[in-house]
Amino acid sequence: MKNPPILLKLLHNSAAKPSPNFHKTASRKGDGGFTLLEVLVIALIVGILSSIAAPSWEAFINRQRVRTVNDRVFQSLRLAQSEAKRTKTSVTITFDKTGDPPKITFVPALATGGSEQKLDAGGEIKPNTIALTFNKPDSTDPKKASLVFDYQGNLTTGTTPFVVTVAPAGGGTKQCVIVETLLGGMRTAEGEYNSLTKEGCPVIP
Repeated sequence: MKNPPILLKLLHNSAAKPSPNFHKTASRKGDGGFTLLEVLVIALIVGILSSIAAPSWEAFINRQRVRTVNDRVFQSLRLAQSEAKRTKTSVTITFDKTGDPPKITFVPALATGGSEQKLDAGGEIKPNTIALTFNKPDSTDPKKASLVFDYQGNLTTGTTPFVVTVAPAGGGTKQCVIVETLLGGMRTAEGEYNSLTKEGCPVIP
């Protein structure tokens, strides 16, 4: 009569103990993987999103490049004007697009910036990405344009408005610096010229 309770106790203990392979079996069942179809669908979605985002990203980069170069043009004009006033001598600033990137030269050389500045943002802007144009090219070299600030920072008659336009080489939103008055007043503008509002960059023939 004692055998049945002992047998039941052994059966109960064996049922309560986990099998030695329990964790391995459970981990195999719990491991989730991707099917080939799921991977293909994810790759397709990533490709579609990339194709949508790429043009916007490229346009953003182009705007940043144009803004950087346009700021440099504006600062250089301001620097040449202030240097002429400071030294009480005439300063000639020349925009030269014969090379890539374009460059700016000063005669005489500036005490703070030397005689030449490349419009490449310290090497960050690669060749063939920026186009520089101006409305009053030099008579001897159409790829250059110059302004002369006298000892008071003023300009001579017939030199204004002087417009330097910066645009992405492949087309896109342009920016410009406009020297408007003989006293050397200047401003920046962006986009196509609007004849009604007088805003934007004037058309350069």
